[in-house]
Amino acid sequence: MSDLTPFEKEIKQTYRLPEVNPAFIKQLEANLQARQPYPEASVRPAFRFARGWSFAMATLLVIAVTVLAIGPSKVLAQAQVIFGFVSGVGLVDTSSPFRQLAEPVSETRDGITLTVQSAFLSADGTTITYAMSDLPAEMKRAQFGDPECNMPAYLALPDGSKLEARGTSGWLETDGFFVYNIRFNEPFPANENQADLVFPCLVGAAQGRGPQDWQIALAFKAAPEDIVVYPAALAATQVENPALATAQPATQPKGETGAPAMPAMIVDGDRQEEMVLLGVVEKPEAYWVTWAFPNQIDAGIQSNGYLYVVPFNPVLYDANGTQLPEPADQETQNELWEYEGSLRDQLSGQEQLEYASSLRTFIVPKSGVVFPVYAKQNVYERSFPEKETYAEVEFDGSRVQTSDSPVEINLEIQIGSVKFKLDAIKKDPYGGYSFFFDGGDGKVVQCLVELVGHPTNMSGSGSFNPDDPFHFNQAVMYRQIPTGKLTAHISQPAVLGDLISFIGSWSPEP
Repeated sequence: MSDLTPFEKEIKQTYRLPEVNPAFIKQLEANLQARQPYPEASVRPAFRFARGWSFAMATLLVIAVTVLAIGPSKVLAQAQVIFGFVSGVGLVDTSSPFRQLAEPVSETRDGITLTVQSAFLSADGTTITYAMSDLPAEMKRAQFGDPECNMPAYLALPDGSKLEARGTSGWLETDGFFVYNIRFNEPFPANENQADLVFPCLVGAAQGRGPQDWQIALAFKAAPEDIVVYPAALAATQVENPALATAQPATQPKGETGAPAMPAMIVDGDRQEEMVLLGVVEKPEAYWVTWAFPNQIDAGIQSNGYLYVVPFNPVLYDANGTQLPEPADQETQNELWEYEGSLRDQLSGQEQLEYASSLRTFIVPKSGVVFPVYAKQNVYERSFPEKETYAEVEFDGSRVQTSDSPVEINLEIQIGSVKFKLDAIKKDPYGGYSFFFDGGDGKVVQCLVELVGHPTNMSGSGSFNPDDPFHFNQAVMYRQIPTGKLTAHISQPAVLGDLISFIGSWSPEP
């Protein structure tokens, strides 16, 4: 969140910290991208409902089914639910009337002001937006790694039941307040218009510090009938595979369907696989089209067991091979992230594991574009052929910590069938050790490093560089740095494989 200390921000910028195992996420029923699909600090206004918008719910139910459809390369297997998109909220179920916060509520405790700015209630869930002033220093963690508030807010209903929050995202406003969106995926009872929003503790506060069990009474009322709702359709993930194996030049004459052939520059990987289309939102001037590819993870890997490395940005072409630009303004990009967060919430548990981390939405203008459009995401495949075997290397930790330069090791490492090299060990600037590897012999791009007898939950790795993928570093960090004779336990090497082009296509129905 935006309340990281300067030290923590440097850590996040310097290291790609271990990624949480999605199996663990599923077990806890937490949201994968929780993404956080929002940047840690972005300027973005809280949503408000502008009067003068047209409210056309009955028409929407028809448009969402009949107008939005997948084109020749991809087809909708079925429509899952009828959805609409509301700016500032995301995807909403349109099957019943909407409700909103009757009026903003503001309270101050222990020098902290908390204002519930808005709420939006639909048949499938509730979104609440609140703003909070920065926490005093004495309420924050004293140092990196100290336990922080991990109790989510909930809605206490008049009958004594609770609605638990599914996820929270936040950003920093220009006035210095932190603004948070809380999403509740359970529907709010239709016969109730009151609830208490309860904060067991505050986001960013150290455990046991700051206001505890802060209850704020909320009242809801019917939303006005001039809320704009954009048509949206969610695609089932059981879709036809596009014919990707035989890419043809963009200058080839049109085929029997009248659609131009796929531009040749799209297919550039060692092999091609399908990109799955998840949803389409229709706005007045453009479509929002969302694709994803099925990410995979090796559950037997302790740290970052994803089987794809994604060092490239996704791109979108039209049928003439013209690359379509990304949004130029931050406000639009924030709205896309907001939409993507709500789309993730609509995925099933299995779909979350497969698609939530790779989901991406493109803006497709209605004019000036030759359809179909093609989305492409290049990724590197990798594998973990040796998950049980390991190597151990002894080194002098005191020598490393007193040296201003890396201590050369130049040791060949053999882990089962995989060979690579430990070049050097260096004092880590954040407290610990950085291990520098050359994985060229075995195409190794990552491994796990632990110090025997000195467990830590703070570790990191250098970013994957597609121009030099086989030189990488792994770090282990400590508050109290172990020194003297140490043993590095090296295991689970990741071996780089093919460059894969995930490709998807879409056209609106004529």
